[in-house]
Amino acid sequence: MESSLFHEPWWLSAATNGQYEEAIVKRDTSIVGRLPYVTTYRGPFRLIRMPALTHILGPAVDAGSGKPQTKLIQRASITRALIDQLPPRSFFYQHIDPSLDDGLANVDGLVFQERKFSVGPQYTFEVDCRLEPSTLWSSMSQKTRQPIRRAEEKYTVQDISDPASFVKFYLANLKARGQRNRVDLANFPALFSECRTRQSGTILGAFDHDSTPIAMTFVVWGHGTMYYLLSTRALAADYGAVSLLLWTAMQEAHKLGLVLDLDGVYSSGTARFLSGFGGRLKTRLVIRQSQPPYSLLQLAHRYYARDETHYFT
Repeated sequence: MESSLFHEPWWLSAATNGQYEEAIVKRDTSIVGRLPYVTTYRGPFRLIRMPALTHILGPAVDAGSGKPQTKLIQRASITRALIDQLPPRSFFYQHIDPSLDDGLANVDGLVFQERKFSVGPQYTFEVDCRLEPSTLWSSMSQKTRQPIRRAEEKYTVQDISDPASFVKFYLANLKARGQRNRVDLANFPALFSECRTRQSGTILGAFDHDSTPIAMTFVVWGHGTMYYLLSTRALAADYGAVSLLLWTAMQEAHKLGLVLDLDGVYSSGTARFLSGFGGRLKTRLVIRQSQPPYSLLQLAHRYYARDETHYFT
């Protein structure tokens, strides 16, 4: 059953403190389909989402053997059965990677549409770090390489073993910018510990000459892919420090024989920054369903409390 790092039971358990559920499909005694999710409530409304710090999820399916068309039909049937097991809900929201299962996971989008979910694109950049570092470096834009060179002269990069220091730095940087924290970090220490135990993640930090932290990045990996999951930088720091950390992550991904997913692109500015690392554009699918009463509440909340819309998305 091909899946992502984020489908691993240990990841889901650590990211939710064990509070996740799954729809499951079996063939005889073997599990051939899983759809993990977390349930939260807003008053009377039941919301089904991905766990915090989990960037893709959706169905994990064993489509069996046979011709591609046979496997496609079998996958669609299993995905349909998984969706039909979901509990009644006011809202559903997950991202899926259609490249899983040699691209057969594309059919999941069709099945969700059939079941009256909306399906839209989300874009990311993926860098094949199995290539030689010299090739990766030359593939980056000059406007990306120059800040990295300058950052290498000013900062040192270290692995960080204390998750509390990352959380403290992350929150301090948001406060300095007058921004709200929109990432639930309650289970971050437990998740980081599980990643370290399995050698599946690290925090990279850039420090100046007097050991003051300038930027930090959390990357995780498994199932052939490294993910750029979280990043933060001091108010006075430019993007060169983050670029240096990403270049360090690319070199680590090369050693591990991985591709690097630079995470979702949420704005044109982010797209310009990430495109400079020489990756190819890749499409994820965003699966959403909102029942009319909850949709009305979302609209009202966005209109009257624009600074807190993330609570109702």
